[in-house]
Amino acid sequence: VVPELVTIDDETFFADVIYLGGPRFAGDYVILERIKLGKGTFLGNHSIIPPGSHLPSDILIGVSSVADDKKIYSGSSWFGNPLFELPRREVVAAGRSVTHNPSIIRYISRLFWELLRFTITIPPTGVLAAWYYFLISQKDVQDTTTFQYITVPAATVASLFFLPLLVLVLKWFLIGRMGAGIHPLWSCWCSIWDFLYVIWVAWAKPVLSMFNGTQILNGILRLFGVSIGENVYLHGTKFSQITDPDLLHFENDTTVSCHFQAHTFEDRILKKAPLYIRKRATVGGGTIMMYGADVGHDTVVREHSVVMKNEVIPPDCCFVGCPTREV
Repeated sequence: VVPELVTIDDETFFADVIYLGGPRFAGDYVILERIKLGKGTFLGNHSIIPPGSHLPSDILIGVSSVADDKKIYSGSSWFGNPLFELPRREVVAAGRSVTHNPSIIRYISRLFWELLRFTITIPPTGVLAAWYYFLISQKDVQDTTTFQYITVPAATVASLFFLPLLVLVLKWFLIGRMGAGIHPLWSCWCSIWDFLYVIWVAWAKPVLSMFNGTQILNGILRLFGVSIGENVYLHGTKFSQITDPDLLHFENDTTVSCHFQAHTFEDRILKKAPLYIRKRATVGGGTIMMYGADVGHDTVVREHSVVMKNEVIPPDCCFVGCPTREV
């Protein structure tokens, strides 16, 4: 992104991983064009805004969709590639006091949880210092063999797993078991949920990443609330950090490589619901499953598809696309 070429109007909402006006390559040239996003624009995860786009106000671009400013008009909602207009969309009514213009109490609450992010480096620093001083204290009182082959490995493993364990405790203490529901952006719940996401990335993900693709990670994720059956294979690096663990259900013998969006933030309202992958189903890499999605047993959803909100894919078939269709 070239910042000088991007204009973002008031009350715009970006989800994660937006592709905003990347350059176009034509022969020996790199072409950069200005982008303008109108007031109240909502951009879903992995949406793509081509260079030169000038989007009107009060629009929604869905997950993994490619915007086309020649089609889009003010007040409309769009999805897919190629893009098509959504004929209707689930809208949850909520006052602007919980979505756009919070009271001073709500503002202070969110500010508190966001300021806590500045303390994230303190626990890792404390763990490292404790590990170091403990080993220094034991070096001269233990024989060399015991120190090098028992004490050092044990202290190192304990130090590595202390922070993921802390995230686990905070998850159950602050949030508990998540269920289907709605929460406005300026609710205290959303602020805590956001904070947990940040500390999981900082404290737990570096350690859990070492166990990607193993049954060890499956066992750890069960502790966080993910429902994982027997002989489930979680493929890829994304499973070392999960935003909504209690909402994911993988039945026996499933192969899972996809991304999960068990929540959306449309209209600045967090909407969440469980999603299911039934027995012996396979969901390919790059696919996004939205909240409420249910993939039937023995079904294959191919790579880079989008399973829509509350979409139920029948058993023993093959689906692909954005949105999905049977092949």
